[in-house]
Amino acid sequence: MTHRGTELSLVAPAESARADPFETCQTFSRFSLALLRHEPDLPYTGVPKIHRSSDAVPFLHRLVGAEPFETLGALFLTVRGRPIGHTIAFRGTLASCRVGPRPLLASALLANAAKLLVFHNHPSGDPSPSPEDVDFSRRLDAAADLLGFAVSDFLVLGEPPFYCSIRRGGSILRSTAPCVPARRRRRPKYRHPDEPALTWVGTGFIPVWLREEIESGASLADFLVDGAQVTAAAARQERRIRERSGDHPARTK
Repeated sequence: MTHRGTELSLVAPAESARADPFETCQTFSRFSLALLRHEPDLPYTGVPKIHRSSDAVPFLHRLVGAEPFETLGALFLTVRGRPIGHTIAFRGTLASCRVGPRPLLASALLANAAKLLVFHNHPSGDPSPSPEDVDFSRRLDAAADLLGFAVSDFLVLGEPPFYCSIRRGGSILRSTAPCVPARRRRRPKYRHPDEPALTWVGTGFIPVWLREEIESGASLADFLVDGAQVTAAAARQERRIRERSGDHPARTK
């Protein structure tokens, strides 16, 4: 009995030491956040600034006009009011949508936004704000202020072109100003004969596929669309690419 007791008294401290997780524990980062810059063809590309909430209403109507259920989202703006992104954080039912400030503000942080233009649609077509809409706008204001965001407005969208601005007392308004100006689509000046999807409009940097063709000895003139001409700026780029690639002679047609 004495021997067993001695063994137990010797083993117990060692087991106790091994059981202590703080002696040898290490902390590893399981998650990380990064801001990635993308340049997609956004629906509001070309809009320099949102001066008033009404400037964004036509785009927002197109964004949620086909939604059969209530949705809530935000348009992200820079300090000067330029749109840089948007999110639809919540989708609900025909007449309700359970919401909270956290997803909107988390997306705004990741977008590096300075302002939020919050929008919410009513599938019934009546943009009159409900008491819940007004209450949520106040909660969002308080939460955004703690994180340093400005909520420029809270819009309730009804049947186009009608909407309601909670900032302006909840009166029903009519949008008349277009949000997105008409953009002239540039026709490509260069097209690959074997892969028609590979094109270039002739402005900016020469695309990768065309650069590779030049490096292998081709010329810009080989890919010109009928009636187009090689500009001086494109010719300078072609010469630089040819010099870096070893001055391959241009292929003749």
